[in-house]
Amino acid sequence: MVGLVAAFTLAVVLAAGQVREGTTGAAPAAAGLSTTVHVLTWAGDDDLPPPLPDSSAAFRLNPNRWAASDLPVTVWYNPAGAPPGIAVEDLVRNAVDQWSKVPGSAFAFAYAGTTTAGPGACDLPGRQLDGRNTVTFVTTLPAGTLGITCTVWSGGSNGDLVEFDIQLNANVNWGRSDSLGPGQFDLASTILHELGHGAGLGHPCTGSSSCTDAERQAVMYPSLRARELRNVLREDDKAAMAAAYPAPPPGGSGAIGPFRAVLPGVGRD
Repeated sequence: MVGLVAAFTLAVVLAAGQVREGTTGAAPAAAGLSTTVHVLTWAGDDDLPPPLPDSSAAFRLNPNRWAASDLPVTVWYNPAGAPPGIAVEDLVRNAVDQWSKVPGSAFAFAYAGTTTAGPGACDLPGRQLDGRNTVTFVTTLPAGTLGITCTVWSGGSNGDLVEFDIQLNANVNWGRSDSLGPGQFDLASTILHELGHGAGLGHPCTGSSSCTDAERQAVMYPSLRARELRNVLREDDKAAMAAAYPAPPPGGSGAIGPFRAVLPGVGRD
């Protein structure tokens, strides 16, 4: 598809506490695509800090968002390779529901069901778009990678999103939020985070050395420790969605979009 540009949000281990973001790469020139790689690390230990008080943080929005005419954005789930003992489809439904019910936001996902479709948007050499935004499990991600989200948009740098696919690492020691053991990562938190990227959200900061305590609470924070829970949207995540897809004011015309507001402090991630 000529004129489509892709970005992916990549979760990969560097070293504990290190984050690398905004690394620009290039797909084959013949494909007419360019790629931006965003990196999410896991800290790799189970010593969780005490909970931080709830407060606001500096969210980031990506310049590419869904057009109002494309809402709600459908999400599919491919159960092949899913970890046993975890009701993954329920986790996808819950994440879809949370992002769709943010106060002050017009955005909505719609869960479409299961599929056998693959994550063609993530296949850079031979990208195959199928019109489905699919959550999948794969065994081909690098060791320590939790998951990647590949978003595709049409037009220029501020073009509308047209598709995304999510790859979750089937080799990770996944667990349920209510019974995480040593070395296990919360699958619900990861799915919620990746769907945020599918909606057009970025990370609120680039790593532990540059992040405030408030930013570390957000679902979209670029790191997840073993046994850490980020499975409920925080105020910063909600503020990002309301800014990216503002709902019409009470008593207004009811029309929504286009979603291209220029906001203070909004950056590319």
